[in-house]
Amino acid sequence: MIRVIARKELRELVRDGRFQLGGALMVLLQVAALLFGWRHTTAMQAERVAAQTVARSAWTTQGDKNPHLAAHYGMYVFKPAATLAFLDPGTDAFVGVTLKLQAHEQELPHDAAASDGTAVGRFGQLSAAAVLQLLVPLLIIALGFALWSGERERGTLRQLAASGVHPRQLLAGKALGLGVALLLLLLPAVLVAGLALAVGGDAGAWTRFAALVPAYGLYFGVIIAVTLWVSARAASSRTALVALLGLWCATSLVVPRLASDVAGRAVPLPTAEVLARRVHATLAQGLPQGLPREEHIDKISKALLAKQGFAGAESMMDDALLQGLELQAEAEYENAVFDYHVTALLAAMARQERVAQWAAALSPLLAIRSLSMALAGTDFDHHRAFAQQAEQFRRSLVLAMNDDFARNAGAAGWQYKANRQLWQQAAPFALQPPALGQVWADQQVAWTMLAAWMVAAGLGATLAARRMQVV
Repeated sequence: MIRVIARKELRELVRDGRFQLGGALMVLLQVAALLFGWRHTTAMQAERVAAQTVARSAWTTQGDKNPHLAAHYGMYVFKPAATLAFLDPGTDAFVGVTLKLQAHEQELPHDAAASDGTAVGRFGQLSAAAVLQLLVPLLIIALGFALWSGERERGTLRQLAASGVHPRQLLAGKALGLGVALLLLLLPAVLVAGLALAVGGDAGAWTRFAALVPAYGLYFGVIIAVTLWVSARAASSRTALVALLGLWCATSLVVPRLASDVAGRAVPLPTAEVLARRVHATLAQGLPQGLPREEHIDKISKALLAKQGFAGAESMMDDALLQGLELQAEAEYENAVFDYHVTALLAAMARQERVAQWAAALSPLLAIRSLSMALAGTDFDHHRAFAQQAEQFRRSLVLAMNDDFARNAGAAGWQYKANRQLWQQAAPFALQPPALGQVWADQQVAWTMLAAWMVAAGLGATLAARRMQVV
């Protein structure tokens, strides 16, 4: 019986002019968004690879110089574009992609694409994720708002009830018919995305894409259930349409903006200027509730001397070795200061993200948006991974330069110069994105909220079907 009802609903939907016109526009938008997104992501990745190649060449061909001076010279690294950014660009346009790694400085990523854009340009952005998250629900509403109320208005619902068809069977058949109709419209986009991955994707991208499909399926299931729920409870099709459009506006436009404002007020972030002043003040004075700067550096120096076996015997050390250890002690003190401030900043940003995720209790859009960006590799957690791995790379580079100075300078001291052989020993920077398991763990709130929406909407639609008036 459920299959019979589903076939009947699918046949009526396919013949409906709303399905034909709206479906054609939706397919066109999806394919266009995917193609433009793929072209943009491919071009952006090519630019960053070229820039990274130039930066690497500048480091390895810098000529003979003192290793510590080379650490001051530093090198640039660039955040690779995520393979699935063509599906969901996420925060990529609004966070930095460039870092200069050098001694005594820790930068935050800069050169965000949005900083070079215009207000008009931002309105012109189109992504597959935006289409799926905002426009597909509108299409579901347009196709499904009258599935129950229209039957009642035509008098066919009373005939179905008289024939003994159970309300749950009707609900399942209508949901299945609407779901299959939606699948027919989404299938071209899935095929285009799969083709793009076949051209430039890897195993990790395929795994993440496979996880995105059920995530969006669950989101569309929520919209279908809510649509059938409202259609069953509304007095007329017109009332159902108005209520569903109002609900879409609230959950898709109002709640996300409010969640962003609330998160910003609940967890305020310092400006770049304020953060820089705090870092410089701490570098000069010492960590809060810690030793003053000079005492802190002296403590680290003594620990390094003990590690080298020269505790209390500094006068017996080679001057270059002593200077190298002092440089490293100063670098470790600076690292502690950077960790103190940057860790607090990143933790505050993460708390903002968590507040937004919990706001998904009021809007399933927030849940799927968080999941989509995370699985596509374009959310804040992936950006933070880039910043943290680049910082670890910087520290390893500075340590290697200071260590070479300490071991090899000898009597030459600051006149000692290393050559290309040392520069080439520094391996190229390679970003390791968070594993899929870590992504799942970080998105527990979003998954829970989306699943809760599905359960609540499903129960609501079921109860509404059971209690619905047939006349």
